[in-house]
Amino acid sequence: MKKFINLFLAVILMVILLLCTLLTLSVYLKWPMMVSGYSSLFATQFNSRFILLALVLCITAFLFFKKQDTGRKIWKFNLILGILFLAGQLIFMLIMLRTASKYDAEISLIPSLKGLEKPVKPTETHHYLTIYGEKQLFDVYRPKNPSGKPTIPVVLVHGGAFIEGKRDQLGYAANWFTQRGYTSFGIEYPLAKKDRQTYESAVNSIVTCMSYIRKHAQEFNIDPSKMILVGGSAGGSLVMQADLGLRDGFAHSYDGSQVAPPAAVIALYPPVSLSDLYQKLREGKTVDLYDPMNKYLGGSPVQFPARFKQLNLIDHLSGGISPTLILTGEIDHVVNVEAIRDFVNKSKEMKLPVSYMEVPYGEHVYDGNPNSIAGQMTWAEIRHFLKRNRLTAE
Repeated sequence: MKKFINLFLAVILMVILLLCTLLTLSVYLKWPMMVSGYSSLFATQFNSRFILLALVLCITAFLFFKKQDTGRKIWKFNLILGILFLAGQLIFMLIMLRTASKYDAEISLIPSLKGLEKPVKPTETHHYLTIYGEKQLFDVYRPKNPSGKPTIPVVLVHGGAFIEGKRDQLGYAANWFTQRGYTSFGIEYPLAKKDRQTYESAVNSIVTCMSYIRKHAQEFNIDPSKMILVGGSAGGSLVMQADLGLRDGFAHSYDGSQVAPPAAVIALYPPVSLSDLYQKLREGKTVDLYDPMNKYLGGSPVQFPARFKQLNLIDHLSGGISPTLILTGEIDHVVNVEAIRDFVNKSKEMKLPVSYMEVPYGEHVYDGNPNSIAGQMTWAEIRHFLKRNRLTAE
C-alpha cells in the first residue's frame, strides 16, 4: 500500500510539473498562440509565486528521490522537471528586472507575492448624459488626505472591447491615484450593441463627461487645466480618440461646449488602428474579435472604410497630440502591437510628446496584478511620465 501511494504521488507530481514546464516553455516559444498568451499572462502577474511553487516542488521531488526506493526514476524525472520549471521562471524574473532597470523602475520583490488590493469605494456618483435612453454615470474618488488645494483630475475609462465593462473596472487605478492626492473619475459610456454602433457616440460621451467635470471644477475641487485621461484596452483607444478627435475635429461634446484637449493621456494596450487589427483577425493572429468589432463599427473595413479610417489614429497626428504614454505587452493577442509601434515611431519622427513602454512577453492586461514586477514597472513608468509633465499631486 505504501509503495502504491508513493507511485501515485510521483505520477501526480510528474503531471503537475510536466504541465508547468511545458506552459513555461510556451512563453519563450510564443507558441501556440492561445496557450502562450495565457501562460505569459499568468507569468507576468504571478511570476514570484511560481518561483516559490517551483522551489517547493523541487524540494519535494529531491526529498522523495533521496528517501524512497520505489519509483526513484520517476522522482528523478520530477526533480529534473522541477529544476527546468524553476529555471524558466527565474529567467523570466531576470528579464522583467532587466526591463525595469531600463525604465528606471524601482522594484520590490516582497509586494510581488501579493494579490490584488481591494478597490477603494467612490465617494459619490453623478449623471452626466442620457443617450439611447440610458443614463451615463461616473463615480468620484476623492483623495484620501485632501489638502484643500485644487487637485489634478484623472478620468478613468474602462475597457471591454467597446461592448462590455463597468465604470468601476479600474478600481486599482483609482486606488493608486487617490493615494497620491489626485481626484479620480470612473466613467461609463454607451456600449455597442447589434442594433447600435457606438464608434462616434462612445468618444463623444467621454468628451461630454470631460466638459461636465470641468464645468463643476469648483464642486470637485479640481484644476480643470490639468485633466488626465487614463484608459485600458478599448478605454485606451477611447482616451486617445478623445484627445486626437478634439484636435482633428471628429470628437465633440453633446452639450455644445468647446472642450480643450486633456493635459495628458495614459493608454494601456490600446487598439490604435482597427483596420490593421481587422486584418490581423483575418490572418488568425488575434483572438476572435469579429462580434465586438461588428457591433462597434457595423461591419468590415470594406463595408465602412470611412469609419475604420477615423479610428486609424496614426492619420490624426498632424493636428498634434497631448503628452501621451502608451504601455503594452510584446505579444498582445488582443490588440495589434505592430500598429502601436508604427504609431509611436511616427510620433517620434514628428517630434510629438509620445512615450512608450513595451513589456517583454506581456499579454493583454499583463498588469492585472499591479503588485507584480510587471505591474510595479507599469506604475513606476506612469509616475515618471506624470513627473516629466509636471502633473504630480504628491
